[in-house]
Amino acid sequence: MLTPVALAASALLGLAGPAQSPSVVPVEVRVASPPQTVRGEGVLHRLYELRLSSFAPREVRLEALQILDQSGAELARIEGEALDRLMVQPGATPDDPRALPPGGQAILYLDAATSDGAPKPTALSHSLRFAGTRPDAPVDRTTITTAAQPLSTRPPVVLEPPLRGAGWLAANALSNDADHRRTMVVVDGQARVAQRFAIDFVRLDEQGRAFVDDPQSNEAWVGFGAPVLAGADGVVVAAVDTLPDNTPGAPPAAPISLQTIGGNHVVVRLEDGSHVFYGHLKQGSVRVREGQSVTAGEVLGALGNSGQSDAPHLHIHVSDGPSALGADGRAFAFRRFELQGHVPSLAVLETVEGWRRGPEPRRALVEELPVDNAVIDFAD
Repeated sequence: MLTPVALAASALLGLAGPAQSPSVVPVEVRVASPPQTVRGEGVLHRLYELRLSSFAPREVRLEALQILDQSGAELARIEGEALDRLMVQPGATPDDPRALPPGGQAILYLDAATSDGAPKPTALSHSLRFAGTRPDAPVDRTTITTAAQPLSTRPPVVLEPPLRGAGWLAANALSNDADHRRTMVVVDGQARVAQRFAIDFVRLDEQGRAFVDDPQSNEAWVGFGAPVLAGADGVVVAAVDTLPDNTPGAPPAAPISLQTIGGNHVVVRLEDGSHVFYGHLKQGSVRVREGQSVTAGEVLGALGNSGQSDAPHLHIHVSDGPSALGADGRAFAFRRFELQGHVPSLAVLETVEGWRRGPEPRRALVEELPVDNAVIDFAD
């Protein structure tokens, strides 16, 4: 986990502060895209990826990572099992994810989160400590401290509700380890995370059930057929309506490709160049066409179960391009919603008992993104 600690304690660990001389650790460190900020339940999240490329002829192992603000103050220190969970070697499943082989590469999925009221960083730098070849190895041979890089100044895209009513479970939502957040895909020679801030909305009824009766019937799912609304004014740049809905729990009814993974979908380009992707719509429900202007609140189609989907839900994300995966995700938020509570896990979608709401008080949230497993209400 990301744990704030005092700078003095970090200095004793040899993590904080610049190296005495330029680092010669043969690893390139690069921020994939500037961190973007979005609020979720009183926490400012800054999701981004740090890419490591080894130029060493031998294995090198990352021991610890520090995230620092523009003044050098520590925001987080990560090591041990927490670092294991954040580090991935693309195309490989090593026993030790922090041990880079000769010429290897890795991705660190990071969230430089701070609580509301805490000082807000304007730039981030990183101090990475690698295992030394000997106990007395000099700092410049074990530590890299990167230059501070500015955070994105782009505010989150604020959307009106894409759905109406109560009981919307935000699955695979705002989190540093959600499936969407970890889906990096190479398209046209670029590795990007289009779904960095994506959400899958599944509806629950008043008893907290996602389905009633036969779960292998789309019609048994509470949200199936619910109107999907434009979250903002814009122009439709993609509209697909012909793919069949899947049988819940069964393999996709149509072959999956870059073009079909989002199922029947609508993509709306906003005035600032952002693209809102509405995916897995019901076959035959799409009401708009390419080139058409739409306004916030206009019905685009109906919630369905097409494409790479195993149960009826609405997938929504915002990115810098129209492709489902070949674009870079942008932070977004909803104008207003009410938080009901949180499910303990997505296992509630597999049981007839559903979710029983606890004593957590309801609260209205403004210009925030639901966190993973939150249950929210949109106005009717």
